[in-house]
Amino acid sequence: MNEPGKFDFGLTAEQEQRATRLHSETIVWDWLWQHAGGPNIFTAYPDELQAEFRTLMASAGSGMAAYGAAVLWPYRMALEGRSDLIKDWYMQSGLTVGTYHIAVYDESDPRWAPYEAMFEELFTLPWLRKVTTAEQARQCKEDGVIGLYAHCQPISPAPRNLQAISQAYERGLRSFMLTYNRMDNIGVGCTERYDGGLSNYGIDVVRHCNEIGMIVDTSHCGHLTTMDACKFSRRPVNANHTCAKALSDVARAKTDDALKAIAGTDGVIGIVSVPFFLTKTKGASIEVMLDHVQYVSDLVGWQHVSLGTDWPLQAPEAALGQTLRAEFVEHGFKPDEIDITDRLAGFDDYRDLPNITRGLVKRGFSDEQIKGIMGENALRMFGEVCG
Repeated sequence: MNEPGKFDFGLTAEQEQRATRLHSETIVWDWLWQHAGGPNIFTAYPDELQAEFRTLMASAGSGMAAYGAAVLWPYRMALEGRSDLIKDWYMQSGLTVGTYHIAVYDESDPRWAPYEAMFEELFTLPWLRKVTTAEQARQCKEDGVIGLYAHCQPISPAPRNLQAISQAYERGLRSFMLTYNRMDNIGVGCTERYDGGLSNYGIDVVRHCNEIGMIVDTSHCGHLTTMDACKFSRRPVNANHTCAKALSDVARAKTDDALKAIAGTDGVIGIVSVPFFLTKTKGASIEVMLDHVQYVSDLVGWQHVSLGTDWPLQAPEAALGQTLRAEFVEHGFKPDEIDITDRLAGFDDYRDLPNITRGLVKRGFSDEQIKGIMGENALRMFGEVCG
């Protein structure tokens, strides 16, 4: 593994200094942050803690519960006062605001309350804060702590109940993705056989989100669902973790028309760092992510571009295969499209976030544009919808 944050872009000393200054000065916002450690953090702990982790995973089973156990373990070490490694990696990343998950559910689905309670405990760490307003995000930057805002990816379809969305809002949710990959009560996801757009109830959901100050996100939505969301929303619409279909013809990518429609609502497009969404080339580098940033910036304007990395996941490679591969297929991903352990060279874990800033410097973006893409665009849009 190369030194974090030092992918070889061939920058001059002056460019390196500029990139370091920009990354330090700006609010860095990641719409779909997957925790600081990636797979690498688990080998950075002392041997005795690594042994404890292996014992935990041996009894964790499979699926999302086992994956959650892996994600939470570094935080557990911090909560117990046994290791601050996860904090150190957060601080090395330069992140200001990332994300955590709050589900939209009703009492008929008992899974989510215990899951959310586990994440609530994380906010007892003095260096983590909840973010529900733009001003709170700015305060996190000023105070040198990490903010997390709540987003929902409805892997399990949300109930046909607007009150459930309001209840999630009261628990802190500020961004709701209308569908996951498959069709549900709200609309059609991006891997479904047919695309019928939003249902009548889905239009009600969009309008309800507008009324309460919830961001409408279309990241996993089908094309017509995305276009309908932009048509019926009175507030900015996001695709907070996606890429450009013109560069990568995968189901999760957005067409030029969709990207223009999102920008037309004054929304933003977060670019992923997921290799198999960005390119079919194995062993690709962070340059392909920057290609998508460049393309979308040229198409709709840099003011509508941001980060929604979504990768790499915080679990060892062996654990990812154990816990999530079958889950991905069950939830609508095509088996031949996913490689659960692949990572971009230059984005090996989240300590590599500075490489995005460095790459934008190399590509000739101005200071204003870089600050916008790295976080100011997201902050502006978050403030417009959520306050």
